[in-house]
Amino acid sequence: MKLISSSLHKDPPANFTTYPNNSLISDQQTALGNIQDIGNLYDKADDYNVKIQVGEDSKIEIFKAHSVILCARSKYFRTAFSSDWAKKEGDFYVFKKPNISGIVFQIILKYIYTGTVALDAVNVENNFIELLIAADEMNLYELVDHLQQSIIDLNSLNNDWIIRNGIKLFNTISRHKGVFLKLEEFCNRIMSQEPKLLIGSSEFWGLDDDALLSIIQLDDLNMKEIDIWENLIKWGILKNSSLNSDITTWNIDKYETLKETLLPFIQYIRFFQMTPQEYYYKIRPLGKLLPKELEEDLNVYYIVPDCKLATKVLPPRKHCSSIILTTNHLSLISYWIDGGKEVMPNGPKNGQYEYNLLLRGSRDGFGVKEFKLKCNNKGATIVVIKLKNPNKIIGGYNPIQWNSSGNYLNTDKSFIFSFYLNVLNTSTIILSRVVENKRAISDAAEKNQGFGAGDLYIFQKSCKLKDYSVRIHDSDNFEIDDYEVFQVLER
Repeated sequence: MKLISSSLHKDPPANFTTYPNNSLISDQQTALGNIQDIGNLYDKADDYNVKIQVGEDSKIEIFKAHSVILCARSKYFRTAFSSDWAKKEGDFYVFKKPNISGIVFQIILKYIYTGTVALDAVNVENNFIELLIAADEMNLYELVDHLQQSIIDLNSLNNDWIIRNGIKLFNTISRHKGVFLKLEEFCNRIMSQEPKLLIGSSEFWGLDDDALLSIIQLDDLNMKEIDIWENLIKWGILKNSSLNSDITTWNIDKYETLKETLLPFIQYIRFFQMTPQEYYYKIRPLGKLLPKELEEDLNVYYIVPDCKLATKVLPPRKHCSSIILTTNHLSLISYWIDGGKEVMPNGPKNGQYEYNLLLRGSRDGFGVKEFKLKCNNKGATIVVIKLKNPNKIIGGYNPIQWNSSGNYLNTDKSFIFSFYLNVLNTSTIILSRVVENKRAISDAAEKNQGFGAGDLYIFQKSCKLKDYSVRIHDSDNFEIDDYEVFQVLER
C-alpha cells in the first residue's frame, strides 16, 4: 500500500496549558513524544474529550477525538479551541463541520493521528478534491502538497481521473486562486496539451464563469479558435434554461440573453485569427451576439484585411503544430533528449526545446525526395510515425542531422521509441537507446534512412532489432498512416 507520511510533531503548540482540558494534556505528554502511541489513540483510546459533528441533515456523522492531538497537529484546531467555535457540553467539546463529508473527515482524522494516507485507496482517489479543500482549511499543508502531487502523478499515467473530475478540479482551482499552485500549473498544462479532455466533456457546461474565463484567456490554449467559439456558444446555451439548442428559432430576447452571458468572454476570442470561411459561415450569422464595434470591424477586416481597426487584435495562440502528437508527448520526448527514462517522475513539464514542423506525409508526400528536400541539413530532428490499424506511434531522434551522405552516423545520443496515442504509462511506452554508436543513424542516399541497420527504417517500413537496446514494435514491418519530422531547437 502506498503511504504518505509526515512527522506528527513538527508543529506542536508552544504552550500546552493554553488549551482546554489541561489535565488531559498533562496526562498525555508522554504519548505526544511517541508516534506509535499517538497512532494507537486513533482507534483504541476511550478517553476522548471532543465530539466533531460533520455533514448535514441525514448524513451527519459524529467523530470522537482528543483536543490535545487536534491542537498539536493543526493551527486551525488551536484557533478553534481558543475561541468559541467549540462549545462545551458536559465533559465534551462539541465542534460542528457541516461542510465536510463523513468519509473525507475520517481520512483527515486518521492523518492527524497517524500521519499517513493510503493514496491508492478508492475512497481517497474518489475524494481527492474534497480532501484537498478540507486539508487546506485545516492548515494541513504537508497533506495539501502530497494530494496535489498525487493528482498530477495519477494523470501522468492515464487521463481517466481528469476526464471524470476535470470540471470539478478546474472550478476548485478557480475558486481558490493562488492556493493550489501545483494544480494551477497542471491545469494550465492540460489546456496547452489536451484541452478536449475538459472542453469535450459532457459536463463542460458545469464549468464556472471564472474558470472558463481563465481558460479562454490562455495564450497557449491548444484548440482552433473556431472550436473555442463554438464550445463557448454551447456552454452559454446550456447555462440558460430558457434557451434551446436551435438558434434559428430564437427571437431577439433570446439572443440578448446569450449575449449577456458571453459578454465577459468575447474580448478574449481571437476572431481575427479565423479563416474567411470560418468567419463567413460560423461568426457572421451570429453577429447579433457581438458588440457592435467588433461586428463592424470583422465585416471590414474580412473584405479589406489591411484596414485600420478600432478593435484590439490579439495574436494567434501558441499551438502544437503536430496532428499526431500533443504537447504532452513532446514534453516526454524533450525529457528523453535530456537523458530521462521512460516516464517523467513528476508528470509533463514545459521542456527546453521547440519543435518546428518540417514535413508531414499527408501534406507534403511520403517519398524519399520530399524527405531530402525538407529535412536535410536542418540539424537535430525527431521523426514520428503513426501506424495504421493500432493506435500506435513509433519514431526516433537524430541528434546530428540528415544529409543523404550514404553513411552511418556515429552518436551515443540517439534513441527510438514507441507508445500508444491516448495513453502514456510504463506498461505501453518503449524507449530504446542506441547500443552500437557507429551505426546509430542510417543516413542513406535512397530508401534506408532511419535508425541503426534496420532498427527503424522509415521508407523500408521495417523494425528489426540490430543496434538499439530493445525492439519498439512487435512486428518486423509496419504500415504508415501518417508521419511527421520536426526540427529540434533549444529555446
